[in-house]
Amino acid sequence: MHNTAARIEALGAATMPAAEHFRREHFPAPDVDRQGWRLVLGGLVETPAILALADLAALPARTLPVVLECAGHRRAELAPAVPGLQWEVGAVSEARWTGARLRDLLERSGADPRATGVVLTGADRGPFEGDGGRHPYGRSLPLRKAIDPDTLLAYEMDGAPIPAVHGGPVRAIVPGWYATDSVKWLERIQVTAEEFGGPFQAIEYRFAAADDPGPGERMERVPVHSLVTDPAPGTALDAGPAAVRGIAWSGGGAITRVEVQVDGGEWQRAAVTGRSGLYGRTRFEHPFTAEPGRHTIAVRARDAAGGTQPEEPVWNRGGYRNNAVHRITVTVRERR
Repeated sequence: MHNTAARIEALGAATMPAAEHFRREHFPAPDVDRQGWRLVLGGLVETPAILALADLAALPARTLPVVLECAGHRRAELAPAVPGLQWEVGAVSEARWTGARLRDLLERSGADPRATGVVLTGADRGPFEGDGGRHPYGRSLPLRKAIDPDTLLAYEMDGAPIPAVHGGPVRAIVPGWYATDSVKWLERIQVTAEEFGGPFQAIEYRFAAADDPGPGERMERVPVHSLVTDPAPGTALDAGPAAVRGIAWSGGGAITRVEVQVDGGEWQRAAVTGRSGLYGRTRFEHPFTAEPGRHTIAVRARDAAGGTQPEEPVWNRGGYRNNAVHRITVTVRERR
């Protein structure tokens, strides 16, 4: 299995290369033949179907820049520590995804009015928590999200066939929600009126506070988030004029404000230097004067829904949904 974070420099680039996109795998990537790939659609539909790649490509295509963020992004910052991959910054990336709308496929198949959810199942499978069985990775979308016109069955990433390492030949892209729901190596879609009991939804990827006696709540929308991408943490700067650059994103709508703080001083509004769509990155920049010594730079953002970032991580048993204010430390050299 390969689990790799994106480099901070790549996150701040005007165009993020596909090769830099973070990877999260629960099981070894399956060997899927593009020519022989088939998608099985069934459950509560009038017309079950088995589709080839050409069948999806024949449907109206949609292209969206989308930030995908792992639910455990920045888990390493929680104290006390929690189990799981100890992601720091970088379990997040942006790409331009092209595919058919899941909505079009469901309408063509005639989904039953009783349906409440759509289960997406990938070709990757393996044991869960050592139970000895083999489970496919699967998630269920509530029908309201499955029929959202921006929920895609993607077959291209940045204008090229999706690489196998990123879930090709076909994967789900669920904009605005955690990457948990953007199931890779998609092989089955099941329309259902029953609650999904797959372990990666019923047990894993749930937000549970320390005093929550149950499994916690299902996580959906990505909260507003921002990162400093330049300078990188620990950088040594020359004294004089400098700039803070970074990115912000949210599943709650457009970024409406980004602020930068140096050494606990006044929060100052940063200038937006680029936007890549409702679900993509907003890039920002803010000038400051670098004085000799050690300094802490912080950034926070606000979205159109009024969402803001907490000062500190909100502790939870799974170490999920950490969108706390991002802080880095830099050193400024003495003037010569």
